[in-house]
Amino acid sequence: MSQLEGKVALVTGAGSGMGVGIALAVAKAGAVVGLVGRTEATLAETAAKIEAAGGKAMILPCDITARDQVDRTVAALQDKHGPVWLLVNNAVSTDNKPIEEVDDANFDLVLRSSIHGSLYMMQACFPTMKAHGGRIVNFGSGGATMGLAETGAYSIAKEAVRGLTKVAATGWGRYGITVNTICPMVATPLFDVWWQSLSEGEQEHQLSMIPMRRMGDGEADIGATIVFLASEGAGYITSRTFHVDGGRAFYDR
Repeated sequence: MSQLEGKVALVTGAGSGMGVGIALAVAKAGAVVGLVGRTEATLAETAAKIEAAGGKAMILPCDITARDQVDRTVAALQDKHGPVWLLVNNAVSTDNKPIEEVDDANFDLVLRSSIHGSLYMMQACFPTMKAHGGRIVNFGSGGATMGLAETGAYSIAKEAVRGLTKVAATGWGRYGITVNTICPMVATPLFDVWWQSLSEGEQEHQLSMIPMRRMGDGEADIGATIVFLASEGAGYITSRTFHVDGGRAFYDR
């Protein structure tokens, strides 16, 4: 039997990048996947890939920074398919600036998508998870654990996500809910903006810092880790940060 057979999952940011790979991995493991994002067309593309692989998906256009939309989205998924077992808070919007250039608009953009969106989703899923148990996976950043100044607001928000994870894990563990953070090293559209800003020599240097000598894959590496964290075998793992980055996390602190 597939690890997540009969389970319901919800993945935010499921229309592009790493979110597509995560949704595919979770669906292939047997879960019905609610695909959340702002653009219905890209969610439909992800759903088509899932269905082609024999999985099941539900398209759920939603702005996760709006609490009322989040509440309606979670209710719609659960009304049709049952309690959410796995929540993956992958979505984030950002415009990277060095710390001295971070203004209110830039700060609000990242905080609302990363912190508000994750919190709203967690709160919306909590009542049924409290009754049935569940798994929550949030996303941090290796760059944030280093404190990269050039990713100012993004790094601040991603470290706040780790705080959110720990607080929820402590408060909700009694209900059979685990909450963990993944800091990935994956080639995504957001990552590519930074990657393309590097010279060829700098890119080679970055890869040389990864013992596995490659970037991660959204489905095979990150998605597979999430499937494990959502499985019965991971029921005693909570409040942890997992650097799924090919061994680059010598900077974890």
